[in-house]
Amino acid sequence: MSDIKVLGVGLGRTGTLSMKVALEELGFTPCHHMRDTISDPTDRNNLLTTLLHNKEDEAALSAYFAGYRAAVDQPGNMFYRQLMKMNPSLKLILTVRDTPELWERSVKETIFSGNNASGLSRWLDYLLRALFQPEAVTTTHKIIEKTLGVNPTDHKTDLIQMYNDWNDMIKETVPSGRLLVFNVKQGWRPLCEFLQVPVPDRPFPRLNNTAEWKANVAKYVTVKFLAPAVAVAGAVLYMLYAAANI
Repeated sequence: MSDIKVLGVGLGRTGTLSMKVALEELGFTPCHHMRDTISDPTDRNNLLTTLLHNKEDEAALSAYFAGYRAAVDQPGNMFYRQLMKMNPSLKLILTVRDTPELWERSVKETIFSGNNASGLSRWLDYLLRALFQPEAVTTTHKIIEKTLGVNPTDHKTDLIQMYNDWNDMIKETVPSGRLLVFNVKQGWRPLCEFLQVPVPDRPFPRLNNTAEWKANVAKYVTVKFLAPAVAVAGAVLYMLYAAANI
């Protein structure tokens, strides 16, 4: 049995961070999001490797989402079939963008930037990911590729086709009574009616547009890697200078 009561099955960059905050405001807290894979402890992220090799491992799936009442984005959406089986009352929300083309533009500038056709930008993206991407995020991308049958960061992959195929599969495999197709622009009412909870008297959260995503990634790289590297380099230079002046 899974602790998850609500599962967002939309692909990344369909308003999933806004959905995370919205679900938590509605009482489904905490809600797991792809961002959590960066800060999750090692033992939780080790479970991702287990699930990469065996998506049907219900014990690992339960342990990974233990304590969470909701999940959105990757990797949770990749396990929707298993989580539906584990929790017959699970409700699923398919977040979508206005058009597939808008989604493609967003992911090419952010999470699947390696899909860009330019050879230089593709190799630069590969280098940055190799240097700075957390192992858990790499594992999650492998789970995405294994689930979808295509690599979304490969410039040969048709992202619009991938988006449409995923959404069609969700609509075909999830019973209509358990699924809400939702654009965050619709606001609270359809979401609250689906979840049978009161409508808040505050605006629906709108977070993590492309500019914010890029700023957060730059901040993460700076804090996690560049600042320590500069500090170490400074210490080494100081020691060399001190040694030369003894």
